[in-house]
Amino acid sequence: MEPPTPNETHLPPHERKSVTRVPVTPGVALGTYESDYFGGAAQETSGSQPHGVADRLPTLTGNVISATFATPHAVQYHQGSEWQLSQRSHRSAVLDSLHYLSDTGPWDHTIVAWTGEIQQPSETEEEHSVPDTELAALSHAAPNPKFKDICISNEDQRRLEQQLADESLKTVPVWLADKGDISETGIKLRDQHRWRRYAEHDLCAVLHYRQHPPAGGFTEGQRWADYCRMNQTFADRISEVYHPGDVILVHDYHLMLLPALLRQRHPDIRISFFLHTPFPSSEMVRCLVRRNEILSGLLGSDVVAFQSFHYGQHFANSCSRILDLEANHKGVYTPSRRVRIAILPAGINVSNIHSLAWSVPVTEKCLGLRKLHAGMKIIVACDPLDRLGGVDKKLQAFDRFLEMYPEWQGRVVLLQLVGQATIEDVGEESHYASNVSALVNSINCKYGSLGYMPVQLQPQRLSTDDYFALLRSGDVALFSSIRDGMSTTSLEYVVCQQNTYGCTIISEFSGTVSSLEEAMHINPWDTVGVAERIHEALSMTSDKRQAMHMALYKRIAQNNVKYWVNTNLHCLMDASQSRQVTKSTGPAGGAISSITNDLKRRLMVAS
Repeated sequence: MEPPTPNETHLPPHERKSVTRVPVTPGVALGTYESDYFGGAAQETSGSQPHGVADRLPTLTGNVISATFATPHAVQYHQGSEWQLSQRSHRSAVLDSLHYLSDTGPWDHTIVAWTGEIQQPSETEEEHSVPDTELAALSHAAPNPKFKDICISNEDQRRLEQQLADESLKTVPVWLADKGDISETGIKLRDQHRWRRYAEHDLCAVLHYRQHPPAGGFTEGQRWADYCRMNQTFADRISEVYHPGDVILVHDYHLMLLPALLRQRHPDIRISFFLHTPFPSSEMVRCLVRRNEILSGLLGSDVVAFQSFHYGQHFANSCSRILDLEANHKGVYTPSRRVRIAILPAGINVSNIHSLAWSVPVTEKCLGLRKLHAGMKIIVACDPLDRLGGVDKKLQAFDRFLEMYPEWQGRVVLLQLVGQATIEDVGEESHYASNVSALVNSINCKYGSLGYMPVQLQPQRLSTDDYFALLRSGDVALFSSIRDGMSTTSLEYVVCQQNTYGCTIISEFSGTVSSLEEAMHINPWDTVGVAERIHEALSMTSDKRQAMHMALYKRIAQNNVKYWVNTNLHCLMDASQSRQVTKSTGPAGGAISSITNDLKRRLMVAS
């Protein structure tokens, strides 16, 4: 990374050339697209607002509707009585944004989201959860749990809708089922996991630079038909609560068709789409069978926002090469209007992290961890258990570190959390987990003893208190992803180190790297380089650690969830006010006709 120049030190990271020039795509050199598609201005970003503007609440004529794939609450069905609601996650950038919109501003905020897979009391957690103990068990756990078919009466549907409407996060649930399973008396939910499959099998892989081997066209067609039906059902549900003047904030790749579907029904609607994952180069997007429909679906938005500048650059290039549209680093020009591209690194709720991380139980657990590993430096890490997380590369680098710097043997421990795999691939997950397990055993056998294990692997099913105790205990945090869009944990680690100034090491292929400019950046494939950075972090003087941490903390506090959400809304309002709405349907309208016709054909084949 280039050092920041004096005249840009006051800028947020996503506006600095020293940050936006970081190559996040292996094999695609900086400047590749500038001459043909970006007019030599690739180092600029669009969609950002000065802090003085973003700190002010935007003036909206309507209310805010957030469209997310699944509700913030997991729901359990109790026939004829109240539904049991439990929060799905104690932390996420999306959840922080939903709370901020619900708690702030003069507008009314409504979440429209799928109910998620619904369980009945007879379905125990063990049937659908990943074991907490052995990595071997984790490696063979099915990522596609099968939930029983369930019949829900109209009365019980209304009861859940009322419960969710009364929550602090007011939610309108989306019920997903085939038309034949919806009757006058209720709804039958069959094969509930099917609504995830196209997004999490086909789309997610390509977005993370992966391709599955060719399979039968029927299965892919059925996944696509389900994806289309799901997005159409979302459009129906949003249309029920939408009023002219409302703004729609759509989150992530499960709902990539939704903007164009809504635009077809409401030509003047204001929509912002935010992609939380990476967006790949056009060469990968071209491999996607439904590439035209996906891109055209996104172009129904007024603003398409990304975590990193290069993701937006790839999107513009894909629209140019695949849809033959004029595109640059600021936007995509369709026959009817201009769709703005914005770079809006996601922010977190810093004050909420403080309240969670410095509670009495967390402090006690933190002291317990420190006592357990007394006299040792603690490296903490949290990654998905698949190739995207780079856990295998991290372990190889840690092994090399202990070999290159024997003075650290017996004096450092790596506490590695492994979470759910990002990409759905049962066979590969099992093979990868076995490889990770073998690396852990090799390191522990080589450098461990009866009372000391240098690597401790823990499935990521910790309580909130245990999670934050771990982050507070780490002298160093090591994030080695080879591809991710947003690492909430890396931001939370900095906040949790406010008094102890732990060092942050993060992969240059993480979308969050632009928000952590002063952190130590690594190339996960450079085993020796990572080993050297670990040694540098553990040996760093207290003054240097404090300076690094204070710079990171200041940036995270400034670019928090308030700044992120307000900037998104300001950008959307500016884009919608400047556009010229015409009666032409443009490519988005044509794409929706194609999607609708394809859906009908696929369903006829499936039936």
